[in-house]
Amino acid sequence: MRMPAIIAFMLTPLPGLAGYASSYEVYPVSPESFEVVTTKGPAAGDYWCGAGQFTIAQLGRSSTQDIYVVRGRGASSSAPGETSVLFSFQPPAGGEVESLSNSVDLIGNALSAAQAQAYCFDRTIKD
Repeated sequence: MRMPAIIAFMLTPLPGLAGYASSYEVYPVSPESFEVVTTKGPAAGDYWCGAGQFTIAQLGRSSTQDIYVVRGRGASSSAPGETSVLFSFQPPAGGEVESLSNSVDLIGNALSAAQAQAYCFDRTIKD
């Protein structure tokens, strides 16, 4: 009797992911870089959520992996007509910048994969 209840619970969508989760699409560009396209809006957290989730869940990289902005919001090369941000695991040519911002328009801005992924669970802070 307990097994059907457990299976039903596992198949139920989790409302806790209603922040930024599922509001992005990720397109690998190279082994070290990828584009994130948002599907709900232009908030920086949407882009970071996609970058963090992709890094940890899809690539299996460490939550301490640094993710860098190498191109801010602009035309996507992977999804024509969409706006994207290009991220990399390597700092851009100008290097990492010191910032307390989550801006995706600041080239060289970086967050760890865990910090980026935390935006997936954020329900209140929208840029």
